Amino acid sequence: MNKNILVVGTGTIGEPLIGLLAEHKEALGIDNVTFFKRTPLTDERGKVEALIRKGAKLATTSEAKKAFESMGFNVEDVENSYEENQVIIDCTPSGNKNWEDIYSKLNGEKRFMAQGSEHEFGPFFAWGINNDSLNQDQNKYLIASCNTHNIASIVKTFALDRSRELNEGRFVCLRRANDVSQNDSFSPSPTITKHDNQEFGTHHARDVFELFQQEGENLNLFSSAIKLPTQYMHTLWFNLSFTENIDLADILDELITSEFLMSTEKLSSNKVFSFGRDHGYHGRLLSHGIIAKDSLHVKDNNLTGYCFTPQDGNALLSSVAASVNYFYEDSWIDRMNIFNKYIFKNI
Repeated sequence: MNKNILVVGTGTIGEPLIGLLAEHKEALGIDNVTFFKRTPLTDERGKVEALIRKGAKLATTSEAKKAFESMGFNVEDVENSYEENQVIIDCTPSGNKNWEDIYSKLNGEKRFMAQGSEHEFGPFFAWGINNDSLNQDQNKYLIASCNTHNIASIVKTFALDRSRELNEGRFVCLRRANDVSQNDSFSPSPTITKHDNQEFGTHHARDVFELFQQEGENLNLFSSAIKLPTQYMHTLWFNLSFTENIDLADILDELITSEFLMSTEKLSSNKVFSFGRDHGYHGRLLSHGIIAKDSLHVKDNNLTGYCFTPQDGNALLSSVAASVNYFYEDSWIDRMNIFNKYIFKNI
């Protein structure tokens, strides 16, 4: 049986994910990568052509098929794609709705994934954080969001992996207004996100809490968020309070040995963004976070610092990993090594 993956959506997550899977499908042991694009926009003709050149196949609805064909594309019927693909990765803001309307009616042995905004779609998964959570008995997973990856990696690296008892973790997500590819939703001034969760503040701490709760951890976390008038990167301020005093030299050593956190001497997001544009895959950095090394501060039992979040980048490998795991339970981690060439320790 062929090993086929369908990616639904071609936005800021879907587009690079399709390319990542298609260009590396031989190394990953994948036969076909198909993407579902619903609307035949003439100004996105180049995007569709580029993804097809990378080795992906286009699927759409029967209503849109003729319009795509008039642009010169070979098109498959998405209804057939739903049946023929064993893994379906939803990269739209309608993952929960699509589950109710479409995916729940398909073969339950398939694996379905949605992205971080679709809370309660399934258990959280983040590559390198909770790899052991993947199993064939569970057919739905929620790929953690970009800030969830970043916060979780910081907590794991400096607390859980070192068996340090964490009293409290506090985080402020300084969010970009929108992506450089988008015209909508730009914020002309700093805009505060409501603390709509009495226990966690915003959903960022809640999501990380739930991710680690799956692993038997019960963490004291709180987050705030504010949207800033920039299109570059999210930036995360963090403070971890431990039961015992810590040493900055130890923290720096742990940053060096971390597999998923990068470090940088750069202090501006435009500099980090520029590096990702020039050297990342599809302009994306795939590590969980980029810690500004010179921002790290230790006082007694408190660690404070800033970390840039590779939004729409750090979650990509989690979608890929969960897909490869479905087909290759015994060798999926080895197959993921193909992406080491995109991981940088220092930028």
